[in-house]
Amino acid sequence: MDSDLCLQLRAALLRHQIPLEPVQAQISSQQHHSLFDRSRLDYLTRILEENDEELLLQLPQQQQTSYQVLLRELTECLSPNSCARSSLSMDTASPPHSLSRTSTVSFHSLLMDCARAVAANNSTEVNELVREIITLASHQSRPVEKAALYFTNAFVARLAGCGARMYAAMRQDVTRMQSISIRMNLPSLRATERFANQMILDACRGAKRVHIVDYGILYGDQWPSLIKALSERAEGPPLFKITGIDFPSLVNLEKTGNRLVDYAESCGMHLEFHSIATAAWESAQPRYHLFSELLFVNCQLRMRHIREDGIIDSPRKLFFEKILSFKPVMFSSPWCTLRWALRFHPPLRRGLEELSGEDGVSQLDFMDKFIEKCAMGVIACDGQNRVERISSYKTWDRLARKGQFGQLPVSKQALEMVMSVWSGHENFTYGMDENWLLLGWKDAVLNALSVWEPIEKLPRFKHQ
Repeated sequence: MDSDLCLQLRAALLRHQIPLEPVQAQISSQQHHSLFDRSRLDYLTRILEENDEELLLQLPQQQQTSYQVLLRELTECLSPNSCARSSLSMDTASPPHSLSRTSTVSFHSLLMDCARAVAANNSTEVNELVREIITLASHQSRPVEKAALYFTNAFVARLAGCGARMYAAMRQDVTRMQSISIRMNLPSLRATERFANQMILDACRGAKRVHIVDYGILYGDQWPSLIKALSERAEGPPLFKITGIDFPSLVNLEKTGNRLVDYAESCGMHLEFHSIATAAWESAQPRYHLFSELLFVNCQLRMRHIREDGIIDSPRKLFFEKILSFKPVMFSSPWCTLRWALRFHPPLRRGLEELSGEDGVSQLDFMDKFIEKCAMGVIACDGQNRVERISSYKTWDRLARKGQFGQLPVSKQALEMVMSVWSGHENFTYGMDENWLLLGWKDAVLNALSVWEPIEKLPRFKHQ
């Protein structure tokens, strides 16, 4: 079964036809010290040290009412048979069950059968398949078995009509400390942030006024390294403004702004910060000066949260139209590339497991929760309740070009910046598809990086 499963997973992961190459040892960190981790790590460390009420609210009794309790309730609703009333949590032992299929049946086919049964609202068949998947997955704890269990949880929630409630509970179950810890250590996030920062730094050389509109700013930890680099420019720092946009339920934007302003002051630089708290990013309207400032639009791995329903008024279509109306110098956004989570999460989990070692237990716990949350969002949520909408980079390429954006080439400096991070492990790979920079783990593409500009540019785009 193991060899067959590996072959199937490998075939699924090769959905992209761009070959990935091993990353060779790259430049030393001293060559790009101003954009390396020190500024960002110091900033995140300060957040962890804050003893505010947000951390104090992480109480044990709240954890006891988290999504594991909801899973037990849903499983009991699914089957009246008491022997099947076991939680689908990883901590629960699987019930004794005689497999009705041979041991060579893959998780892929079982999950597909379960999906069809859920679509047909056949609770009896779903219950049988769920028990079978649990039995098969409980014997090992590899990433693929864990992912199969997470998908099973999502099927149960979808059948019970509680996907949105489950997803909301899972989001609350991840502490801020876990979130910040993974942001400090996840190589793909560090690589994508350095890529965007270097491209912005190159484009605003000599500019006197710089404005960044950041969709999904969260804690703002991408910007300390750029602030530090701008403050050290030979010609002096520019007048710098950031407009941070994010979900009001996800982060306190006022605190994010205060932290960034304080950090800029510590670098001897003034920062003007504006916040827009909204879930409808396509309708957010930042204040900007069209002809007097260089405007950049940034979105780090968060465009998957923009809805794609509708044809005429699709939020994704409106989002690109909104950005085009800004006439930015540059629009930078890395994308998650693999549409179906079972193809994406096992290699990501294995990669983080190898990179973390024995000291990365908390990071792996966060990653498990992240994977389970994404599976729940993709499978069990519909309409406006669906938050996770992962698409291939080919899809985003088509949307950007249809939205009247043209792709910019990846600069040599930005490529070096990414490779300085992405050469830290022998299994890191990369590839180029035209002007897309693809980052992978072995032969699985994890992220696709690109920068865009409006096809019709304004005269102000000439450096001031």
